[in-house]
Amino acid sequence: MEITREYIFRCFRNELTAHEKAALDAWVGESEANARMYREALTEFEYLLVNGNIDTIRDKAPVRRRHRLRIAARVFSGAAAAAAIFLAAFLTADYRTAKDLSEHLLSTTALPGQITTMTLTDGSRVQLNAGATMHYPPLFKGKERMVQLDGEAFFEVSRDEKKPFIVRTFATDIEVLGTKFNVNADEESGEFSVTLAEGSVRVSSLADPDNAIIMRPDEKVYIIDGKLAVTKTRAKDEIRWRDGIIDIGGLDFAALMDRLEMAFGVDIVIDREPLPELCFTDGRLRVSDGIEYALEVLQKGSDFTWSKDYGSGTIYIH
Repeated sequence: MEITREYIFRCFRNELTAHEKAALDAWVGESEANARMYREALTEFEYLLVNGNIDTIRDKAPVRRRHRLRIAARVFSGAAAAAAIFLAAFLTADYRTAKDLSEHLLSTTALPGQITTMTLTDGSRVQLNAGATMHYPPLFKGKERMVQLDGEAFFEVSRDEKKPFIVRTFATDIEVLGTKFNVNADEESGEFSVTLAEGSVRVSSLADPDNAIIMRPDEKVYIIDGKLAVTKTRAKDEIRWRDGIIDIGGLDFAALMDRLEMAFGVDIVIDREPLPELCFTDGRLRVSDGIEYALEVLQKGSDFTWSKDYGSGTIYIH
């Protein structure tokens, strides 16, 4: 039996028998190429549902309206679907071909206090730290796989030597074939770094493409005086945020409060001048301990007091 895009669509419309669904499940598990085809078909199907073009993915047999609604509810229900369809408003043109679909950018933002995990259609896995936003196409077509990032994210890129994976930030392009790395790129603050956990990464400046660095594991690239620089580090220390740990080393008070806002999902108002000084050169906080415990710890190395509006949840620094 040949598995085609249209056949997979029939599964999404609940038109397959139990035996046919079992056979399709077995086929998906046979290879990464099959799994990728299934994911791409799912993304196309979701796109067409969102844009009201369900007729373009029907076979000759009619589909009842209540059937369509049931499928829509199932497709929209899971976390994977939420990661794929969350910004339907960005999709304004009618679907015609896979090329058309690949030219639209979807967007995901990790809410304050949350880490969002998503799997792209090429099998690459991305974890967005709180407040981070990534723009990406529903399907990767052409000679490269490009996404755009503002904030912090950890990438586990599915290897494809014929199609490089590129993370574009406000300052750089980060090009890989298949590897694991962390990116922290905040255009508003100008903060930028890349930490490599496995494999190899090429980082090049957007302002000066000749300014490029090939990274090795346990190296960190950052920007100093407008130029890329590299230093040794321990990758596992740079990605502790994935385990709910906040690194507070090297931050001034305002930057630290911004980080706490994102990590704990709270509003913090600094109601004093001058800003308190921090005596910490290194340190970590655990998100699971809560914002109030975090502030108590910070008070031991800084001269400030705080209060909380329990109606709004806002923290005030005095």
